[in-house]
Amino acid sequence: MQRISDTTWLIIILAAGIGLRVAVLWTQFDHLAEDRDAYRAIAQHVAAGQGYLHPQTQQPTAYRPPAYTLIVAALLKTGLNDAGIAALHLVLGAGTILLSYATARRLGLSRFSLVAAAITAVDPLLLQSTTLVMTETLAAFLLALLFWTIAPNTDSTPPTNGRLLSVGLVFGLNALCRPTIWAFGALAAAWWILRRVGRQNVVNPLPILLGILLITSPWVVRNIMVLGRPILTTTHGGYTLLLGNNPVYYHEVVGGDWNTVWSGESLKNWQDGLEREIQKQDPPITTEIARDRWMNDRAHDNIAAEPGFFLRASFLRLVRGLWGVVPLQEPTSISGRILKYSVCAFYVIVLAGMILGLCSLKKNQWPEWMPAALLLVSFTLVHTCYWANMRMRTPLMPVIALFVAQGCWAIWHWRGRSLKTKV
Repeated sequence: MQRISDTTWLIIILAAGIGLRVAVLWTQFDHLAEDRDAYRAIAQHVAAGQGYLHPQTQQPTAYRPPAYTLIVAALLKTGLNDAGIAALHLVLGAGTILLSYATARRLGLSRFSLVAAAITAVDPLLLQSTTLVMTETLAAFLLALLFWTIAPNTDSTPPTNGRLLSVGLVFGLNALCRPTIWAFGALAAAWWILRRVGRQNVVNPLPILLGILLITSPWVVRNIMVLGRPILTTTHGGYTLLLGNNPVYYHEVVGGDWNTVWSGESLKNWQDGLEREIQKQDPPITTEIARDRWMNDRAHDNIAAEPGFFLRASFLRLVRGLWGVVPLQEPTSISGRILKYSVCAFYVIVLAGMILGLCSLKKNQWPEWMPAALLLVSFTLVHTCYWANMRMRTPLMPVIALFVAQGCWAIWHWRGRSLKTKV
C-alpha cells in the first residue's frame, strides 16, 4: 500500500483547518459585530478620514496598537465590513497553518512538521479568535511568520543581510500588533550579547535593527506629533497592569475559591469607581498619557501595599490564565460541558507535548530553538504582572506547536532506538 505523501496530508490538514474556521464563523458570525476592545470603533474613524481617534474622547489616541486596526479600517473603507473581516481571518488562519509546517521543516522535523500544522489547524483558541475583532488571529500569523524568518536555512548557510532585514521588518509588524513582543526582543538581545561575549558566531544585528526602525518609526513619529510623546508601544499598559493589581480583584477573585471569576457587575463597578477617582485628581488628569501614567503608578502602589496578594495573583495569572487548560466559565448544558472538558484534554496533551519537546532538545539544537524558548519565557514574565487569561496564549500557539512536533519527533526516535536495542 502506497504511503500518503506529506503534501497530501498537508492539504488535508489545511482543508480541515479552513473548514473548522468556516464552521465557527458560520455559527458565531454575530460575534464579528461586537467590539470589545474598540478596534472597530477606531478603525471606523480612520476609514472615515477622521484620524486615529479614541471612540469615547474623539481625540487622537495610542490606546490600541495600530497594525490590526489599520487593516480593519482598510476593509471597512471598501465596504466589506464583517464579511471582509471574516475573510481576512480565514486567510490569516490558513497562513498560520502553512507557516507552522514550513518552520518545522526548517528545524529538521521532517514528517513531524505535520503535527505542528495539525495543532494550529484545530487549536480551540485559534478557532475562537477567528470570530473576534481582536488582534489574536493577526498576532498568531505574524509570530508564525517571524519564526519562519528566524528558523535556519535548510542548507545551513548563514543568513544574508536581506534575510536579517526581513526578520526586523516582521518583528516590527509584530510590535505594532501586540507590544508584548518587545519583551521577547529584550531577551533575544541579552542572549545575543551573551553569545558575543562567549566568542560564539552571532549574526549582524544592524539589518534587524534597521528593519524594526523602518516599521515602528512612523508610529513613534505620529505619536510625537499628535500626543507630544515618543510612544513606542501604547497607552494601554497602565490599565492592563492595574486591571490585575487592584484591591477588588485581589480580595474578590484572588482571595476567593479556585474557580472564582471576576463577575461582569463587579468589574463594571470597579471601572466606574476608577473613573470617578480619576476625575477627582488634583491637578486634573486631562490627557491619555497622564491617565496611563496614573494607572501605572496606582498599580505599583497596590502591589507594594499587598505583596502577598500580588504573588498569589501572579500565580493565578500563570496557572489559571496564560497557561491554563480549563476555561473558567461553567457551561450550563451537557454539550457545553463536553466541549469544555474536550478543550481541557486537548490542552493537557498539547502542553505536555510542549514540555517534552523542550526537554528533548539536545545541546546542538538549542541555538536553533532558543528564540522559541525565549518567546515562551518572555510572555510568561510579562503576564506574571499584567492581566492574563487563556486568550493571551493564542498568539503563542504556532510556536507551542513546534515544540509539540519536536516532542513527537523525539518519541519516535527514542522508540526506534529502543526497538533496535531489543533486536
